[in-house]
Amino acid sequence: MPPAATALSAAADRLAALLTVACAVLLSLLAAVGVLALQLHFESRDREQLHDHLRAARALLASVDNAGELAALPARLQASFGDEPELAVRVQGALDQTLYEQGEPAALPARLLAHPSAAQPAPLMTWRQDGRAWRGSAVVMRMPMPGAAPLTVAMSLDIQPHEGFMRSFRWALMGYVLLTTLAFALLARWATRRALMRAENY
Repeated sequence: MPPAATALSAAADRLAALLTVACAVLLSLLAAVGVLALQLHFESRDREQLHDHLRAARALLASVDNAGELAALPARLQASFGDEPELAVRVQGALDQTLYEQGEPAALPARLLAHPSAAQPAPLMTWRQDGRAWRGSAVVMRMPMPGAAPLTVAMSLDIQPHEGFMRSFRWALMGYVLLTTLAFALLARWATRRALMRAENY
């Protein structure tokens, strides 16, 4: 191959490589933004759902002003939250005695119960345990019953379905970025060589 043709081919390859790198970077940034946006969407939805449940629990506790209402509280909590299998709930007293509980122990770890928020909206905590992912909040709530100690109300959601979807989504995006970058590299190599060859002929 003549030196001029070799230099032309090398220049075309360098240009194609630069364009391919730029394409890969832009696609990767777009994929990262998409993943982040979806994660924030799931987190926002979980936060809103937990805060709604905590507000409902506060409304129930606000009606407990006598011993009879306190005795009926577990049944009322069960009626409000018991039909939601993805939701774990624990209501405990000042001495950590359980007044009501539903869900797996892993869904309400000690670190969540140890630092409940004094007011809503409560901070959101995400953790993994026993191969599953959870997201929850804990709040200290008071009852109007005279002499009643504050209660800690902790709730968490099983977000494993979200995690599974995010894994599949990330793999799909990675495959899309790789295949698109490869296709662009081939197209860029062909286009730059053709363009430079035309320029050389002129």
